[in-house]
Amino acid sequence: MAVSDEVDRILYGPSLESYARGVEAVISCGDLPFEYLEYLVTILGVPLFYVLGNHDPPLDGPKHPEGCIPLDGRIEEVEGVKFAGLSGSRLYSRGANQYTESQMRRRALALSASIWRGKLLGREAPRVFVSHAPPFGIGDREDPCHTGFEVFLKLMDRYHPALWLHGHVHLYGPDQERVTDRKETRIVNVFNHQILEV
Repeated sequence: MAVSDEVDRILYGPSLESYARGVEAVISCGDLPFEYLEYLVTILGVPLFYVLGNHDPPLDGPKHPEGCIPLDGRIEEVEGVKFAGLSGSRLYSRGANQYTESQMRRRALALSASIWRGKLLGREAPRVFVSHAPPFGIGDREDPCHTGFEVFLKLMDRYHPALWLHGHVHLYGPDQERVTDRKETRIVNVFNHQILEV
């Protein structure tokens, strides 16, 4: 199950266990209260991985959701599925977790180096990439805050993940596009929440 940007009353109450029965992991794409993430990991009892959004505390700050596993710049595995993640959005107000394209490119290169080291040891590349911001031109917007990152497209072309999960762009109304396919990769805006199979 993936969550992002908005607390969902279905998940934050007594129906969570029955609604999310069978979920093997929770992925947060950012901008959610830490107490909400802590509630999800406590009630469901499955690993919860997270990246941070532009409304979250800074990556290097003292606050982190208890019992949850940071995914920013890292590779983690659950039930044989590898995940990799990058926090943050485009720089627009000099707030926490905001990056220029060149800054995100450096962060993506560091993650890519970790993936290549793993490949040299015979490990597969991650099947799922997780970010807060969308890839450039895929589900993003034209305003400075919600423009996606071009380097995410390069990561897709290099590693061909099955899924790219992001949040950041809020979806309201029935005509909003949530899922886009690009070559081998399905890009999903998980705004609010989505239950997915990998």
